[in-house]
Amino acid sequence: MLEDVFLLAFCFLLALGGLGIAVWEFVVGWFFSIDGLWLTLISLTLAVVFGGNIAWSIHTGEVQALWREFRKAPPSNGSPKEAAAGSK
Repeated sequence: MLEDVFLLAFCFLLALGGLGIAVWEFVVGWFFSIDGLWLTLISLTLAVVFGGNIAWSIHTGEVQALWREFRKAPPSNGSPKEAAAGSK
């Protein structure tokens, strides 16, 4: 579960970074040069690839399963009251 969370967080950061670079280039004015167009193309491709991984995880229900597992009650710490309740 933990590796799935890290994978989705990493993909989210890369997708957000790609979109951020594209927006930054447009705001600064580099978008209208050849280098700016290529950098925009590469950063948007990066955003689509890693954003697609997140979208696929949402579509297949992986994110919902992770959320359900995350919201489960924490494991018992072995207190005497819980041990007595479990033996009944």
